[in-house]
Amino acid sequence: MSEGPFLNIKAPKELMERLDDYRFATRKPSRAVAARELLDRALDMFFDTTDPEPVRPGDPDYRLFRSRRGQPTEPFPIREVEKRLARLKKARAR
Repeated sequence: MSEGPFLNIKAPKELMERLDDYRFATRKPSRAVAARELLDRALDMFFDTTDPEPVRPGDPDYRLFRSRRGQPTEPFPIREVEKRLARLKKARAR
C-alpha cells in the first residue's frame, strides 16, 4: 500500500519499541503496516457510538429530548457530542 497520502510523525523511542513489540507479536511485515492497523483500530473505537446518556429534567437538552421522544434516534456526529458536552458543563458550572 504505497499509494495515497503519507503520515510522517516524530515518535519517542519508547513508543517505537512498543510498536515493534506489537509488530513482532502480530507478525506484521513492517512498522508502517503495524502503525496503520493500530491507528485504524484506535480511530474506529473513537468514532464508535456509545449508549446514550440519560437526560433528566433540568438538563439543558431536556425540552429537546421530550419533543423528539417518538422520533427514531441516530448516532450523533462527534462534533455534535462535543457541543452538547460543552453546554452541559456550562450549565453545571452555574
